[in-house]
Amino acid sequence: MLGSILSLLSAFFWASAVIMFKKSGEVFSPISLNIYKSFVALILVSLTMVILDIPFFPDKPINDWLLLAVSGFLGITLADLFFFIALNRLGAGLVAIVECLYLPSVIFFSFILLGEKLSAGAIIGGLLVLTAVLVGSMKRKKAPGETPGNKSPLSGIIIGCLSMFFLAAGIVMIKELLERTDVFWATLVRVTAATVSLLVLILFHPKRKQYFRELKFSKAWFIALPASITGNYLALLCWVAGMKYTTASRAAILNQMSTIFIFILAAVFLKEKITVNKTIAILLALTGACLTIFI
Repeated sequence: MLGSILSLLSAFFWASAVIMFKKSGEVFSPISLNIYKSFVALILVSLTMVILDIPFFPDKPINDWLLLAVSGFLGITLADLFFFIALNRLGAGLVAIVECLYLPSVIFFSFILLGEKLSAGAIIGGLLVLTAVLVGSMKRKKAPGETPGNKSPLSGIIIGCLSMFFLAAGIVMIKELLERTDVFWATLVRVTAATVSLLVLILFHPKRKQYFRELKFSKAWFIALPASITGNYLALLCWVAGMKYTTASRAAILNQMSTIFIFILAAVFLKEKITVNKTIAILLALTGACLTIFI
């Protein structure tokens, strides 16, 4: 029950953060936003460990450190970077549909890495999720005289799908390790690896001056800071703990509730239209998610 509650809380915290990240993306580029929220998470997790007297350097084999570092690179550096790019291109509503690919991805990697059986329901569910992404990406015909909108969302969808693949791979690969590891320490190593890799990326990037300018204090912090605390401290800890205290499949289905939360919050706070395509896509995606778990 603890793992289920934490996984559901993670979904809500992440959905709330996505709405704020969408607003932050109007000022921050994906790279600078990723490193900003990683720094915030690193500071908060470190302070929590000091308060709770959790050792920063426990006696763990080098393989555990390396596995968590690779997990952080895949699940934070790459997954979150691609996610922010997709969020800027697609908007929160369509990204919520693409996020439904997370569950089939977890099932797939659980089959590959953990030896869990891939049921017929999981295969059908994955196909339904992919169908949902395609349906949700279909653009309606423009009325006569209507100004052209954004370009085809295909590139954003592909990038969003890659984000979900990396996210799922990053957490499933440490599932067994989490069962014998402190959640805060595991999170610290993952976030540290992501922060270091992002710093290296910025230092060698031709636009590094622009990224460092974006990281200077500004009014954008009033949205980016609470977004980072909610999405990369509260949601991240609940996500990792949920994966630790319940099965990968159960945690994933409850994490997938973020789709519904994002869909609703985007309509309320970002005034994104609830189109027929998006509604059908959400229903297809959730049906696919349920089939993946229950059949």
